[in-house]
Amino acid sequence: MGRYHFKGNHIAGVNTWGRAWDTRAKTAAALLFVFGVVSLNTPVLVLAALFFALISALLMGLSFSFLMKKLLLLVPFLALMSVPIILGGGLPPAMDRYYFAALLSLKALASMTAMIVMLVTQPIEEFLEGLYHLKVPYIIITVLFLAYRYTFLFMQEIKSIQRALASRLFSGGIHINALKVYGELSGGLFIKSVDRSEHVYRAMSSRCFQGKMPVSSPSPITSMDMIKTIVTVFVVVFLIVIEQVV
Repeated sequence: MGRYHFKGNHIAGVNTWGRAWDTRAKTAAALLFVFGVVSLNTPVLVLAALFFALISALLMGLSFSFLMKKLLLLVPFLALMSVPIILGGGLPPAMDRYYFAALLSLKALASMTAMIVMLVTQPIEEFLEGLYHLKVPYIIITVLFLAYRYTFLFMQEIKSIQRALASRLFSGGIHINALKVYGELSGGLFIKSVDRSEHVYRAMSSRCFQGKMPVSSPSPITSMDMIKTIVTVFVVVFLIVIEQVV
């Protein structure tokens, strides 16, 4: 990743004004930006919102190549969504179908960019603490944190299975013997997951865990945090006003 070093889900070692942005203010700005983008119905204005999000991400220290790699993950899903929309009315496709597909794709890209900025410029722990201080129910935060934590363990388990299969010269494919192997592995993985969840539950219960993750006291929101949030909200509101007036 070049000069970027990742720790958890965020980019560490890069001192940017995005990283210094208070988590609560940043999260509120990102969500309001996404809601505003979704409400737009003009591709040109949505494209302007996408440019604003990209420029903001670049100013925060994220590289263009990093953003493109993340946004390219959406391309297969956008293609699967766009093809039925465009061809659903028969051939030749009507222009309004191209218009609608382009509008949805731009909305998805702009929203994805805002979410990338929100998630990678802060540790997941700070993000979840910010949600708690925004009065999100603590049970949801606990579930999100545990899901995030044990996703990595699940991926390690998958990699271990892949190495075991490779060491046994398993070729894969779709045939009866391979399907039997897939079924056995899926069943074993499910049993291991249930067993691990039971061990985790007992360990947390023995430590008097009541379903609420410990959080620190919120830091004060500075005037600079408010300025960043206001500018973000102003841009999307400005685009909405332009659409309504024009």
